[in-house]
Amino acid sequence: MADSLNDTSKSYHNLGLYRLTGFSGRRAQLRQLHEWMIGGDDLPAIAISGERGMGKSTLATAAAWSFARVFSDGIVRVGAAGAHRFRLYDIVRTMDTVFGTTLTRISEERWGISILEQLYRRRRLLILDELSGALPEELNTLVDIIGHLHEAGGHSRVLFIDRDFSPAIAELVQFQHIHLEGLILDELPQLIQARAPEPVREEALAHVEELWHLTTGQPFMLRLIWGLMLDFSWEELGFIFQDMADPEGVLHTEAVAAFAVENFAAIQPQAGPLLDRLVSAAGGASLAALGELFWADLGTPAELQQTLHALTERALLDLDPYEQRVVMHPVVRSYMEQNAVMLGEDWERRHARYYVALAERYQYLPLERWPEVDVEWGNIYKGADWCAARMQRLWQDEPIHFITDPVVDQEGIQLPPEVQAVKDDLRLARAYALALAHYAFWRHPPGIQRWLAAGALASLALTDLRDYAWIQLNLGRQLFFTGQVEQAVHWLSRAAAIFDSRDLLTELAYTYTDLGTSNRILDNPRQALRYFRAAFDCVAQLGDQYGLATAYMNLGSAYYGLDDYEHALREYRKALRIALRLGYEQQAASAFNSMGLALEGMDRLAEAQQAYQNALQIFRRIRDLIGISTCYNNLGSVAYAQGDYQQALHWYELDLALSEQRGAWTDMAATLHNLGHVALELGRPEQALEYFQQSRELYAAFELTDYVQEEEEMIEYIQSLEGQRMA
Repeated sequence: MADSLNDTSKSYHNLGLYRLTGFSGRRAQLRQLHEWMIGGDDLPAIAISGERGMGKSTLATAAAWSFARVFSDGIVRVGAAGAHRFRLYDIVRTMDTVFGTTLTRISEERWGISILEQLYRRRRLLILDELSGALPEELNTLVDIIGHLHEAGGHSRVLFIDRDFSPAIAELVQFQHIHLEGLILDELPQLIQARAPEPVREEALAHVEELWHLTTGQPFMLRLIWGLMLDFSWEELGFIFQDMADPEGVLHTEAVAAFAVENFAAIQPQAGPLLDRLVSAAGGASLAALGELFWADLGTPAELQQTLHALTERALLDLDPYEQRVVMHPVVRSYMEQNAVMLGEDWERRHARYYVALAERYQYLPLERWPEVDVEWGNIYKGADWCAARMQRLWQDEPIHFITDPVVDQEGIQLPPEVQAVKDDLRLARAYALALAHYAFWRHPPGIQRWLAAGALASLALTDLRDYAWIQLNLGRQLFFTGQVEQAVHWLSRAAAIFDSRDLLTELAYTYTDLGTSNRILDNPRQALRYFRAAFDCVAQLGDQYGLATAYMNLGSAYYGLDDYEHALREYRKALRIALRLGYEQQAASAFNSMGLALEGMDRLAEAQQAYQNALQIFRRIRDLIGISTCYNNLGSVAYAQGDYQQALHWYELDLALSEQRGAWTDMAATLHNLGHVALELGRPEQALEYFQQSRELYAAFELTDYVQEEEEMIEYIQSLEGQRMA
């Protein structure tokens, strides 16, 4: 059964295959990468370094694509989002997009373990493209992850791409490091045939040796020169290049890029403003955005196509035909960032306004379709950041400082004169906060509290108290996620007061539910119960059957937390009745499982077993692997409590196989621990010892030292039994 539930035969990736257009050469480097990636050595870390324009990312893409069948569990390339430095969050977010995981729903302190779980005992390739500016503690986490991969001797690999590396990364990589320089002379003719624009190909082949000496075979500089050959004769370029070369006659890539940009901007006036604007396109721009935003007032669609063709021929832009996007090479971007015309607040506003519409798609698309929007995350991030910075400039302080005091909920806020004239900016900040509040409920991006505070202040300034309170609610949710539960209660309570005063029952039900959950975490079970009852009262007035079932489930959980299993069971049964009547299968399965827990608490084990089996039947039907695993564990537990150790063994072995297939290694360690106890009860100490040793190995791989100690105590106990038997 499990085999059919989790088919991993499809290989997932986000490589950016446009880089392979016209790729040639690099045979020696590809052979070396092949040996390191799939050879006999178990070092998991590999590095490619080199100056900009050498083709580091292209070589990495070529190698990864060549070995796609080897890395059958997927390949993921990670770069920083927006205009900000690399964050560990970028890895978990990209894994969620590519692999369909839910790592961003896990607290930040567990990201390292979660990333390791995605690589451990799998065949995956993780490409980290530029770690510049990463925090030391996040680099240390990466070092720990790779160190454990090395110890495990698995098949996953981590490929670093950067101009240089920290000592810690260099130590991990050891000898598996390629410092990339230019192509060798013999590789140039093939590259010219594959990559040079057709009108200049013949002339480029006639000057192969001169081109190589000018560029030392640097691929991007060659592309820039071929682009210039469309506009200048070879003789003219000889005079132009005299001022760009070093004493040995080698050109500087940055100087050639600067001249290429300025030259084409002079030839085609619309190209300059377009490139200036595209600097703000984080992660590139879709062809739709190119026409609707970046080119909108610069010319006709036909002129855009002509300009785009000319820019790509000259290597000033790259076209990704697979994703229908344009991308600016880092060398060109670096020059444009330093020298582009300052477009000012108006352009940043236009950019943010365009991408808020895409951010709002997160609110109505189902989670499984979010990857359709994720490709624009860099631009959405940039727009949200601009709104937060704009609010700070308008009020000349961080937005959070203006809404911290609960008094403002009643008295409102005085708008500075300069804010009165830019209410559209307030509306934009509010729109981003509302759109990303829903996104953050599931994915928790690092900048979210700042974005929400900006949106809350904007809503208050617009006297929109409903959205103001909704954003307060989401501030509370984010604080809850980061473990700041008491601060979360502060914001949730303020939101509840506003919703209650305006009879907004749906919003009030959500808030009371979150207050109940928060108080349960704070070990205030009776207060939690009061909030869950209040949430139920709200939902009961709305006629929302799904919400009513959820309210019954929450009430059941509150009673369960008070050890009032009989009352909990009654609430779970009410939730089940609604779920079955309306066909809410996920909720029905959860209700059956919770009923099993309550029945087990009352020592009604046979009934608990039946409830778990009912839940399992539904979880299997809807292919919920986590639900199936939970039921296997619960069925094993109740069989163990009944003294039916053979049946317990059956359920735990099923969960063991499923956990291994899911790559849920810490869950697998817990199941191995349970199997160890079952084996002891069956009088099989040798088998029990093997289970506990395997569990210890897994816990040690993830540095879960408390659990390691527990397994070692069980191992010592079994060994002491063996010693007594021998005596």
